[in-house]
This record gives sequence, C-alpha cells and structure tokens, in this order.
Amino acid sequence: MTSKISRLDRNFRAQKIAPGDSYVWVDGADRRLTVRGLPWFDENRPGYARFPARAQKKLREAVWSLAQCPAGGRICFRSNTTRMAVRVTLAEPSGNQPHMPATGQSGISLYAGAGQACRPWSGTKPDIAKLGYEGPLFDSVTPEWRDFTLYLPLYNPLTTLKIGVAPGSSFKPPSPHLLAKPVVFYGTSITQGGCASLPGSDFVATTGRILDVDVVNLGFSGNGQGEPEVAKLMAEVDASLFVLDYAANSTVESLTQTLPGFVQTLRRRHPKTPIALLSIIPYWRTAWSIPALKHHEGLRDALIHFYSDQRRKGDARLHFIDGLALLPLGTSGASVDGGHPSDHGFQVMATNLAPQIERLLYPPPS
Repeated sequence: MTSKISRLDRNFRAQKIAPGDSYVWVDGADRRLTVRGLPWFDENRPGYARFPARAQKKLREAVWSLAQCPAGGRICFRSNTTRMAVRVTLAEPSGNQPHMPATGQSGISLYAGAGQACRPWSGTKPDIAKLGYEGPLFDSVTPEWRDFTLYLPLYNPLTTLKIGVAPGSSFKPPSPHLLAKPVVFYGTSITQGGCASLPGSDFVATTGRILDVDVVNLGFSGNGQGEPEVAKLMAEVDASLFVLDYAANSTVESLTQTLPGFVQTLRRRHPKTPIALLSIIPYWRTAWSIPALKHHEGLRDALIHFYSDQRRKGDARLHFIDGLALLPLGTSGASVDGGHPSDHGFQVMATNLAPQIERLLYPPPS
C-alpha cells in the first residue's frame, strides 16, 4: 500500500512544471542575484561549495566532501515576478538518509519578505529516484516588488540551479541585513542542519532570520573536529561573531587539545571579534545512561574551564553559551532520533539562542 501513496494522493508526488507554463530561466550564479552564506562563492563561481577549491588538498577528504553541500547558502534578490519555479541538478540521489526527509537533504526552500518579516512561501519536492528535479514555487501573485530568499540543500552538493520567473520580470539587489558582517557557525551535523525537513528550518538559518543577520554555516556532519586547517579558513571570513559548536564530535581529550589552537587562530586575525563557545545540547540518552551523562558533562566542563581560563587571561570577548538551556531535555517533538533535532527542536534552539547572540552583537556601551 505504501508504495502506492503517490498514486492515491497527488500531494505526495514529485512536482512538475505544468506544460505551457512560461518562464524566463536565470542561472543561480547570475550576477543580478546575490549569494549569501557562501563566503568563497565569488572565488568558486559558479560552484556552491562552502570552502574554496584551493583548500581541497589541505582538508581531510570527509570535510572536503561535506563542504560541497551548500548548507546555509542562499540566493537572494528582489523581483516583481508573478510566478517562480526552479530546475535543480544534484551530485547524489535526493533521499539517501533514513531519518531526514529528502526535502531537507536536497530541496530548495523559498522565503519572501525582508528582515524579520521574512516568511516561508514554498518549497520543492525532490524526485528521490533522480539526480535532478524541477518544480513550481508559486504562481498568479500580484506584480509587486518583493524580497526573495532561496535556501539551498543541506546535505547534497548542488551542481546547477536555474530559477524561472515570469517573462518581463526584473531584478534588484536584496534588502540589506542589519549588520554587514555575518555570524559564522562551525560545528557538527546539528549545525549543518540534520535533520531539518527543509533548508531554512535549521537553527542556524532560523537564528539568522530572528535577528536579521547574515549567517555562514560551517557544520560538517560527524566531522566537526576542531582542525587547524578549518580554523585558518574560517579566519578568512570577516565576521561579526564566531560560534564554535563542535563539542558533539569530540571527546573531552580531543576538545581540550584542539580548542586553544582553534581560538588562537581566530584571535590572530580577529583580535576584537567576539567568539562564543556553544556546549552540546542534551541527548535523550543522558536521562537514563550515566556514561552518556558524564560524557556530556565532561564536554561542557571542558568548554567552561577553557572559557574561564581565557577570561582570566584578559580575553573579554570570549563567551560561553550553555547548550542545556537551548533545548531542554525532554522537549516534546524536538528530536527525530534522540540527538538530531526536528524542525520544532531547531525552532526552540533558535528562539533561545537568538537573545544570547544579540547581546554579543550589540553589547552595552562600556
């Protein structure tokens, strides 16, 4: 029966552009559009990788492979189009994970509106059997100037993206964010967006919309391990804030070993930029497993000890954010597997994280 659901309910089918629908197709790398969240895009153009091509030989294969996924990348513009569609080609099958929807892995999400008024409008339904898909996003709206943001796939390399608009449509640059410099997140699968149902519903993107700030997502699933090569690349970005969220891919020993060098690398190029250390959110098993609880507490303690030591040494711009406060243990519907958040879990995280980031971006006058 389940194999026939798409035959029984049309809403479960991969989307297609209706025959006869007329679009003008624009490449996602077209210079009339603005790419946000991918700091090396101009260097990589037209590719959508999260690190520059020159870094390939310096990074572990796993990190380089994950960097090809454009998590956090957005195509932004203003347009008076009355309809929109996309054509996408991918490097891998659209749905190859057991606990994350293909829409989150490989889909495109459309948001409309500027600043904190940015709201979801539409999204794609990838064809999980193919490396490409197309789909309409909206049709028959009034020809008004609107800000549009297309969130790119979280867990699949994007080979090409074409955006279809109504004939005669025009483009303008998107509305600016409140801050010119982005907030840069480095971390794990949870940072990358596992297991959001759509690009844009992860906690990094959601925090960005709440605060109306640009964000860069340098989450690497299972491979946020605090490597010096990654720190050097991250330090190339002129950020308003760096958030280090990689404890979940560490042991207490490895975190203690890597954290001082990682922070020092950022400090050498950004002596006055705030850096936030984000501790691990609680997993379900910490409620019943003493070893799991001790592991989580050990990671949290390592961050607190390093933070306290550096503050005593004079780094007043190093901060600690407690992951226990971002997603309280036992929050209903907040996780898909006891570790990776659902959309609801990500929303709770972002809602609790945003005020803490806001106080670092806009500190009171000294």
